[in-house]
Amino acid sequence: MLRFLLSGLFIGLIIQSQAQNLLLEEDFDYPANSLLRDHNWTPHSAAGTNPLAVGSMNLSFINTPYVGGNIGGAALVDNTGSDENKAFVADVDSGSVYAAFLMKPGAVVTSAGTGFFFHLVTYSNPANPDPSSISTAFRARTFITQGSDPSTFRVGLTFNAAAAPTNVGVDVSNDLDTSETYLLIVKYTFVPGDDNDEVSLYVFADGDDISVEPATPTLGPYGGTAADASVLQGVALRQYNAEQNIIVDGIRVRTDWDFEIDNFSVQTHESKFHRTVYPNPLSGNILNMDTGKNTPAECVMTDMHGKVILSETIYQNQLNLPNLQTGLYMLQIRQEGIVTNHKVVVQ
Repeated sequence: MLRFLLSGLFIGLIIQSQAQNLLLEEDFDYPANSLLRDHNWTPHSAAGTNPLAVGSMNLSFINTPYVGGNIGGAALVDNTGSDENKAFVADVDSGSVYAAFLMKPGAVVTSAGTGFFFHLVTYSNPANPDPSSISTAFRARTFITQGSDPSTFRVGLTFNAAAAPTNVGVDVSNDLDTSETYLLIVKYTFVPGDDNDEVSLYVFADGDDISVEPATPTLGPYGGTAADASVLQGVALRQYNAEQNIIVDGIRVRTDWDFEIDNFSVQTHESKFHRTVYPNPLSGNILNMDTGKNTPAECVMTDMHGKVILSETIYQNQLNLPNLQTGLYMLQIRQEGIVTNHKVVVQ
């Protein structure tokens, strides 16, 4: 028993470290055709027009062990209309913020389909944020643009400018394949002083090494063209044209570079996606687990401050929880040497 308690404490400390650095996790694990606004995304522009929805297919990497994607569906950023945002679990006003996501075009990128589709968010009233009202000083605007032929596209980045960048290899990437999925990591760095913060963009294809932050980004760093962000509080997906057609999945936002699957576990890339917990959001005291196994599972749940709520071994794929306050919790399951982590929402 003592050894298990010590093991649970160690796992809890690991989860605490991970939770402190993890600002947002979104795999769009919702029913197909459901609306993002029904799953903790908030419209902040053109709310009544073409709400963002969830597609039935998801994005994933096979050879690069990126922690996001391959779960549920994906966001379809594919029309003109509602722009929507999702808040971080904590504000950030120093250091760096890394926003990672998988993306691919859903169709040929046209001139009309060129524009910025992703950016970081500061709310209009940062001290008392209303998710339906964000500052229009968008930072780290991430663009999709035409490639050299219909089978290719490019991505671009500006600190704040709304005009699409055009300098290939400088503020726009080289050609990318429209049939492939790419991992984009957008970085915002707070630099001491006025009007000198920086943004950068890293672009990875499946098979690339993402274990450490490259010394040189694909694009950037850019800065000094507009006022610094006072604080960063969320991410936004933007719809700007009816010919726009972009699929986004597996969003992870962190304050450090740590995007490989559970670097403190022994799980394999594929095994992560054969374990689910439900109902989630949770309104009762019983959490079911679809593990695909009938062997004992060690479960450790913490709150978002790393406090261990319970540490228990279960045998029937069902976890009885104490009465929990509304909020977010982290659940780690260890079974047959495989470790997976889940965010549980308590209503």
